[in-house]
Amino acid sequence: MQLAITLLGENQPDLIIELTRAIKDAKCTIIESRMSELGLQFAGHLLVEGNWNHIARLENAMEALSQRYKLKVHLLRAQEPESPPIEEDLGLPYAIDIFATDQINNIHDLSDFLSSRGVIIMDLSTSRYSAPFTGSPLFIAHMIVRIPSGMRIVSLRDEFLDFCDQMNLDAILEPVKR
Repeated sequence: MQLAITLLGENQPDLIIELTRAIKDAKCTIIESRMSELGLQFAGHLLVEGNWNHIARLENAMEALSQRYKLKVHLLRAQEPESPPIEEDLGLPYAIDIFATDQINNIHDLSDFLSSRGVIIMDLSTSRYSAPFTGSPLFIAHMIVRIPSGMRIVSLRDEFLDFCDQMNLDAILEPVKR
């Protein structure tokens, strides 16, 4: 059985330690996680696995943790696929890295471009920072996408690079290295 957990609250030094301890004490295993400091806030997304009574124990522990650390916690018992999909059906994993001046439409336009071609965004992380000498706001993004198996990569790459030139984005599209 799997449990999807999302957390949001004030960042505190021992929060990750307490969160992982609660998972360990409930005899569950972390399958995937992303935990980040967002300004002064903490955000976490986890997928954990355990048998039904371990998941129930973890749900109770998460309620206590949310009260102690004043976190907003959302728990969802995840649906597991009946049979694992064949790897070819999943498509090809590719990474996209974007560097650009900060523009409000960058992520939306990029997401729209990919979606209109049947490319699925599996993971997206973005940030902003100031350029070292000029102080201009810069934008970086890292994406993991899944390209449909039947799609011609060369054609997609050409369209993607043309799109990036039009948007004034410096970008890389390359296979995920395992």
